[in-house]
Amino acid sequence: MSQTPDFVLFLGRFHPLVVHLPIGFLFFAFVLEIFGKKKKYENITVAIPLALMLGFLSALIACILGYMLSLSGDYDENMLDSHFWFGVFTTVLTLVAWLIRVDKIKLPNKNKLKANISALTVIVILLSVTGHYGGNLTHGSDYLTKYMPFNKKEEKVLVPVEKVEDAVVFDYLVAPILDAKCTSCHNESKKKGGLSLIDSLSIMKGGKGGEAVVVGSANKSEIVKRVLLDPHHEDFMPPEGKTPLTEEEIAVITYWINNAFAGFSNTVGAVKTPENITKIASNMLGLSAGAAKQASLKALPKIPDDVLKEIVAQGFRVSELVFNSNIYAVELPANTVTANNSSELKSKLETLAKIKDNILWLYLEDNQITDSYIDDINQFKNVQKLKLNKNNITDAGISKINLPQLEVLNLFGTKITKASLPVLANIKTLNKVYIWNTSISKEDIENTNLENDVPDFVLN
Repeated sequence: MSQTPDFVLFLGRFHPLVVHLPIGFLFFAFVLEIFGKKKKYENITVAIPLALMLGFLSALIACILGYMLSLSGDYDENMLDSHFWFGVFTTVLTLVAWLIRVDKIKLPNKNKLKANISALTVIVILLSVTGHYGGNLTHGSDYLTKYMPFNKKEEKVLVPVEKVEDAVVFDYLVAPILDAKCTSCHNESKKKGGLSLIDSLSIMKGGKGGEAVVVGSANKSEIVKRVLLDPHHEDFMPPEGKTPLTEEEIAVITYWINNAFAGFSNTVGAVKTPENITKIASNMLGLSAGAAKQASLKALPKIPDDVLKEIVAQGFRVSELVFNSNIYAVELPANTVTANNSSELKSKLETLAKIKDNILWLYLEDNQITDSYIDDINQFKNVQKLKLNKNNITDAGISKINLPQLEVLNLFGTKITKASLPVLANIKTLNKVYIWNTSISKEDIENTNLENDVPDFVLN
């Protein structure tokens, strides 16, 4: 089978843009027809032929572009056929409605009025059905009904485990990650890249890009390779606009492939499980000390979508750390703030403060952070992991840090000196501080009079 030319697929991707034009034109024609029946509005019906013609032309173009898009093979064929043919019927009927309206198809005046309103009514119905199938192709077949009141949800119920060793690796750890980050684009009705991750058979079948999972070899598995690419790479997954996988989520999937050999029934206790994975798994299952520490945060209210969108619009990347917990990792990508726009940093942090209680990990690497911004950062009282590396932070800034939950602090490439060591050692919650590429040396740490219970200072 010959491969579809890239240019055809490029044009096909304009379908979602163009398809809204006939919807607007044809609904407009329908509204004109309804209101035009009233005597005082009868003059507006002169615009109906133009609306129908524009609706037909844009629908025709949308059909052509939609066909081009379908050649990618990323969609369920049965649902795609329904969407396509309903679109064709809508386009043809729109042409017929226009021909009747401009008297190219002759009808008695008595029947013409009925034909006009009937045709437009059917067109609106067809538009709705076509749009419904299109929405299913794009968002999945349960998109419309998922949150419908009284909708009975058929979900696989997992029995809570008392020990992490009893948890089935795939069901309890991997599947929730795939459901949250992957299956909206890789399901039975929408198979981007020909890949579905909805069940074990589909996962092992893989997609157009190769084997999604290579048993025992995560570095050869597309599901891992794609999430480790540079975020700007065209093959990076998930695509732009979707929430990327966290380091912990990637570690879990890698562990499942390498240690559990991509099995669907292996338990954590039955395979070799590194300590870091045990901690992550315990946290996901609510069994660890870390999870207990977060228990009070689980009662936090859901952040409104408009607030999250406002924060993302400021350049932040927001990822939920624990499923349905409203606890987030937030990153301001390096060099989002430069010397040229450093005046914007204050407003960005003020916007982010709208969810200050919900942030556990805060990454602000290389973004013109200076000592003067430490007070702004101190608002985020629940932060456990803070990255301030490659910023102009000095000893004065370190002395102002007041984050009662802080466990990990990255100060790589900052301006701090050995004078900050006692200050950092006095932050009792700190477990690890990254200080390489600063003026602090191993000798400085050894020669500073520190108590035994101090953070692990990492120099390389």
